[in-house]
Amino acid sequence: MITSEDGGFCLHPVGAGRYRLVVYAEGYGLAERELVVGDEQPMAVEIRLRAAFGEEMVVTATRTRKRLADVPLHMQTVPRSRIESVAARTLADAVEWIRGVRVESTCQSCNSSRIRLLGLDGPYSQLLVDGQPTLSSLAMVYGIEQLPARLIDSIEVVRGGGSAAYGAGAVAGVINLIPHHPDHTHIEAEARSERMNGAAGRAETPSWSLVADWTPGSHRAVTFYGQLDRVAPVDVDVDGFSDVSIRDLDAAGARYHEFFFDGSARLAAEASHTTEFRRGGDRLHLPPEHVDVAEQLDSRRRGASVSWLHTVSPLWDWRASVSHAATSRASYYGAGGDPGAFGATRNPLWVFDSHVNRGGDRGTVSFGVQAGHDLIDDRQPAYGRVIRETYRSVSGFVQDDRRIGDHVTLLYGLRADRHSAVDGSIVSPRAALMWTPRSDLTLRVSHSAGFLPPAVFDEELHIALLGGKAMVVRDDPALREETSAARMVSLEWRPEVGRRTSMALDVTVFDTRIDDLFHSVEADDPVTPEFEFLRTNFGRARVRGVEVGWGLRRGGMSVDAGYAWQRAEFGKAEPDFGSTTMFRTPGEYGTASVQWPLPRELSVFAGLRYTGSMLAPHYAGFIAEDRLEVTASFLTWDLGLSRRFALGGDRRLTANVALRNLTDEYQQDLDRGPFRDPSYVYGPRFPRSFVVGLKLDL
Repeated sequence: MITSEDGGFCLHPVGAGRYRLVVYAEGYGLAERELVVGDEQPMAVEIRLRAAFGEEMVVTATRTRKRLADVPLHMQTVPRSRIESVAARTLADAVEWIRGVRVESTCQSCNSSRIRLLGLDGPYSQLLVDGQPTLSSLAMVYGIEQLPARLIDSIEVVRGGGSAAYGAGAVAGVINLIPHHPDHTHIEAEARSERMNGAAGRAETPSWSLVADWTPGSHRAVTFYGQLDRVAPVDVDVDGFSDVSIRDLDAAGARYHEFFFDGSARLAAEASHTTEFRRGGDRLHLPPEHVDVAEQLDSRRRGASVSWLHTVSPLWDWRASVSHAATSRASYYGAGGDPGAFGATRNPLWVFDSHVNRGGDRGTVSFGVQAGHDLIDDRQPAYGRVIRETYRSVSGFVQDDRRIGDHVTLLYGLRADRHSAVDGSIVSPRAALMWTPRSDLTLRVSHSAGFLPPAVFDEELHIALLGGKAMVVRDDPALREETSAARMVSLEWRPEVGRRTSMALDVTVFDTRIDDLFHSVEADDPVTPEFEFLRTNFGRARVRGVEVGWGLRRGGMSVDAGYAWQRAEFGKAEPDFGSTTMFRTPGEYGTASVQWPLPRELSVFAGLRYTGSMLAPHYAGFIAEDRLEVTASFLTWDLGLSRRFALGGDRRLTANVALRNLTDEYQQDLDRGPFRDPSYVYGPRFPRSFVVGLKLDL
């Protein structure tokens, strides 16, 4: 059961007998108390919790519910309170403050973004929604900004591989979005407005969201949710071309779950619908074929899923899920008023996933089967491109999560993947070892092998406009799968500081080696109207580095900081610029943040984020010839303040204000005009903005 805000609760009725009471609160250790209840007067029990790291309950790492401190993989959690404190509007905003995670903008015209873990690009991480990989190649082009933050209850991030239960490409890690699970009838409505700095004053960005929970009885619950965003365009450098694109996002859905067999089984079903209109370029009030440069996307995504989770006995439990997501878009990627630059893409995806756990005194053996059917139909007639591919995949895995003695946990397993774009099957071994020589000291070591098939990725489904021409990525006909092996060592120290204070310090070393690296090289055919790149296998590469993290909790205050040093290198000099250093990978980056509740229901958030310099390719158009640039470094600050007002009963009103990118750090050497290189973009995704919001809980 859930306590009231002051920690009070009542268990009634409780018959006479002996009981064990377990109490848990986020950021505190578990408290257990043996109680003997008689037939006399009600019993009053007072329990004090001790602040501690690692007590959060998580499900992503091994697909079994565990305390974070007992997980053999390096893992972080982001609760709902942190998502709200950073004034996150989308998933991209919510993950920016997670240590070791970088969110970067990849296009100046349409503001597409991607997530990087351990210095590796987006395809090396697996993004899950309630444990299911339902974001297809097309959905991932703009997907992290089409997932509203209001629909996320918490985020679990597994850094590095180690678990055989996840996809073949998940060597950098897994990001799992945990949806909201209601426990009482409740309505929450929120309205916010964001004003973003630009050349022509400030652009207004309103947003509204609604979550309604209905719990007709103790065994079933329904949630209805929706979010509407209207992002206004911003021209930062006064060239008449947008640097922040128009984005109109509408998202709605419903989720239902019901418990059976006295709570030992759960059926969950969800349906969602998302539409987004996105437009960048010049003279945005005109049709796209009447302007100099336009990237216009009208995207739609309809999803549905059904899952069954059943704990058959204390030793056996299993889960089976079927998910479907149909993504489509009408697009215009054109320059110079080209009337034929319209295109259409559709990408239906089916995913089946099954997972069985067999527990025991010393560990859990897991196995399962996963299958996917992914159709991509992309038609861009102006550039002579028609992609129609169907990818089928079947995977099986077996994994053993076992305690060896009192201080060692070993997680090891194999997954076998068969993909229609790859000849034969590929077996990927994965393992993780956790050694806890003392209660406050933990060593974690992991190794994971994986591969990426030569399938269509999100970068091929996005067409940038360069020098007045479309920049198109095509696959080398001889393209073969890319293989990788990732290793990580992490040492965590959690000393006892006091009853109300806990601290954690960790040092992580990571090293990933890639063979037959996918890399796009310039391969322009002067006869064609587009500017062409060829995705080919480019030998070996290596990404390695060290990250130091520190966390402190005292009462309700939490401090989190991390800093990383890394090197990302090609095995040989790439042909376009002769560089052995991989592009868009900073040598240093870090974050630091504090969330601090104050008296009178006030709460403060403050954070800074540092991005070091990196190498970025800069192609001719606005500039005379191609150059490899050394970018500037950036240090951005965010501040937020919220206050909660009691309205009687469980009703509350929360007001919040936030300043994002307080010092207005932004790229100073953006290309300008119709011949700009929109992919030459780095640093903070948005200029300074001011956010105000109101949230009503009923």
